[in-house]
Amino acid sequence: MKKLNRRNFIKLAAGGGSALAAGLGFSQGALAGSIKLQAGGRDFSPTTKKELQAIPTACWQCVTRDAMIGYVEDGRVVKLEGHPDSIRTLGKLCAKGQAGVNHVYFPDRILYPMLRVGKRGEHKWKRVSWDEALDLMASKLKPLLDAGTPELFMYQYGRHKGSQSSIMHDFMDAFGSHTIGTHTSVCEGPKWVGQESLWGGMYDNWDYDHTDFVVNFGSNQFETHTNHIPTSQRLIRAMVDRNVPLYTFDVRLSNTAAKSTEWIPINVGKDGLVMLAMVNVIMNEKLFRRDHLKYMRVSPDYHATDDEKIAAIKKHVEKFTPEFAAKESGVPADKIRQIARGYAKAKSACLIGYRGTVMHYHGADQERAAMLLSAITNNLDRKGGRVMGVGAGWKAPHSPKAKVQKGLDIVNGFPGEAAFPTHQCSQQNLPMIKDGQNGRPKVYWSSCNNQAFINGNNNEAEAILKDESLIPFYVNSNIVYDETSQYADLILPDVTYLERWDTEDMVSPTGVAEYYIRQPLIKPLGEARDQGEIFAGLAKRLGIELAYSSKEEYVRKSCELTPGVKEAGGFEYMKKQGVWHDKNAKPNFGFYEAKVDVSGDGVILDEKTGVYWNYKQAGVSEAEARSKGFLGVEGAKDAYVAQNIAGTPRKAYPPNTSFVKSGLLDFYSDNFAAKGFPPFPTYTPIPEHQKMGKDDLHLTTYKVAVHTHSRTSHCKWLTEIKHDNPAWINSKTAAARGIKDGDRIKVASELGEITTTAHVTEGIIPGIIAISHHLGRQHSGIYGSGKSSPTPGGASADPDAKNMWWDKHGIHPNSIIPNSSDPISGGQRWMDTVVKVAKV
Repeated sequence: MKKLNRRNFIKLAAGGGSALAAGLGFSQGALAGSIKLQAGGRDFSPTTKKELQAIPTACWQCVTRDAMIGYVEDGRVVKLEGHPDSIRTLGKLCAKGQAGVNHVYFPDRILYPMLRVGKRGEHKWKRVSWDEALDLMASKLKPLLDAGTPELFMYQYGRHKGSQSSIMHDFMDAFGSHTIGTHTSVCEGPKWVGQESLWGGMYDNWDYDHTDFVVNFGSNQFETHTNHIPTSQRLIRAMVDRNVPLYTFDVRLSNTAAKSTEWIPINVGKDGLVMLAMVNVIMNEKLFRRDHLKYMRVSPDYHATDDEKIAAIKKHVEKFTPEFAAKESGVPADKIRQIARGYAKAKSACLIGYRGTVMHYHGADQERAAMLLSAITNNLDRKGGRVMGVGAGWKAPHSPKAKVQKGLDIVNGFPGEAAFPTHQCSQQNLPMIKDGQNGRPKVYWSSCNNQAFINGNNNEAEAILKDESLIPFYVNSNIVYDETSQYADLILPDVTYLERWDTEDMVSPTGVAEYYIRQPLIKPLGEARDQGEIFAGLAKRLGIELAYSSKEEYVRKSCELTPGVKEAGGFEYMKKQGVWHDKNAKPNFGFYEAKVDVSGDGVILDEKTGVYWNYKQAGVSEAEARSKGFLGVEGAKDAYVAQNIAGTPRKAYPPNTSFVKSGLLDFYSDNFAAKGFPPFPTYTPIPEHQKMGKDDLHLTTYKVAVHTHSRTSHCKWLTEIKHDNPAWINSKTAAARGIKDGDRIKVASELGEITTTAHVTEGIIPGIIAISHHLGRQHSGIYGSGKSSPTPGGASADPDAKNMWWDKHGIHPNSIIPNSSDPISGGQRWMDTVVKVAKV
């Protein structure tokens, strides 16, 4: 055998990498012979050489929730990798997903119920049994049931999806409380509200497998985008294999921008303006396509002709010339024209947008502009374009609902906070509890939601949680002692996602739903317990009937109730295989064109909107239905049947959210107009930015590839990679303030100031400063915060703790970001903060 030296090793590595990139397999020659790539799903111990136990399950490190395989050796999780049979992930799993092992075994994990024995925030606890914990909770909840005030029990959750969400809602319905808080408004709410006003529903996807042109606004697709692994690899393949161009508009040279065909720097909050300027170019140069016009409403007239619609769109965007957009956005007018023409002339094209675009004042309207640009080029719900997401439609067991169903009006923000908070104003939940005018919960339970860290003005959130007069009894389910659980009266040890059951339903980039499950790789450590088991224990104590006795039973029944999964073999099949999809299913491109039978009893045509609807299903008489019309009957949207499209009843775009709309894409929205907002997508300057002084800067935040919100800093592999978050600042902006790379700087807003380190770079536009928002933890265990938690265990439990070489833990920007909302959607305005920056 030839001796392996450094030179030969490098040659071998280069050759192997080329072979893998080329996809060499069964018959293609590579290196000295032929490489055959073994499919995933098996692995072996590097020490004993024995095959590891492989168990199909699902990730939960971020919203993507990839199907994966977990490997267990001697009862210990040792490795995670993508599921080779997943049509979503194609067997891939990101770094965050592979580091999920760290969740189970980190030294500061909470493993037992903990009862507060000191004052809130004093970090004094005692271990109690589960019976004691559940008895205590029941003693607080039972009086609420007896008094007929179930709404005084509030449940606040963060990342609950699939059955983790449905089982919680089932329990709350059985209890009778609709006081349920989410976290979506601090994450992506404006995007979904913008889509719901048009599609009726929400969640976009992109057909990268067939696209010919991609334009990206404000999304770090290759690092942190929603549905990251399923979509990013397909976009990379499109770029490499088919030379598909990717143009990224961003204030920062993200890794996605760096890997794009071109990075187009753009001023903060101007994405929608550039989109409207692209619409201007496409309409005036007659590059639009008429195909989608019949499904669009662009003026008050529901029955406008295509030519009238073309004229109306031109009129709406006539002032948004490339020159005007260039002056405001910093993007050259010729560059806007170039990309607009390329996008419109491509056989198919995708438009991406996310936090950088929508987490602004009127951010929901910027998403509407993105949908308009897609629609006029017939790149909406067509092969190769932006399409409505398709996910698994699980059926689940339902418990009997309580006779009394109530909810406190504290989840949608203060009066006038937001016109359409369909995904709540979660950043205002705690301030509304403090305000008290709409009532306060007597029992407050949160899970996977670090309210004292993730919200704007998080110092205010801490103060509210600490005040027992505002929240009399607070329960926190968690795996780690954090900024929020430190103020709980009772901490419940949650299982990690590698120790629990779930059905999962994330959208598939193929347009074909993938059904997959999460199952435990090992038994829960210590006395950690899944929420499903906690609900069952509480229900027994409260005399509530549930349709399940454990989370496993809930998942088993879901598998047996769900068409397709049931026929494939149900629960036993899913335990063994992990994933299932209908091999005969096709993507739902052009679903809106489907013809609909409108001959049913009670179906009438609403002349104003062109909607066929069933007045009997809406619960009104025919006379009332014809008198009030489709838009005037409460609940009529649930009785929608079809839209009259040029004389043919078609499915079109049914309303299925709180928006009462026709089956047309309401680019001219009566809903928006009624609330005082421009009915057609437009450009609205950000008020704070209009008042900026000469020395003021914009503060923006961003995500990094190896962290998820506040849920991963205790993972040692990830925090070793990323444990500090210096502030990005342009060299010209820095020089004007005497700042050099590595200098300590003060960043101050109207709320206060933080001190951090400057990262001086050309990879960010002048006039702004950018700080990632994952770090700067008060409490996150030894790896995330440098402090051990006051819970059983400690750093000595993990021998790796003594190898921790970093002593930086970053800075958290949320304390200087106001808790402000988009007035349309209620979304947190992360990107609008004005600050002053100076060298310390």
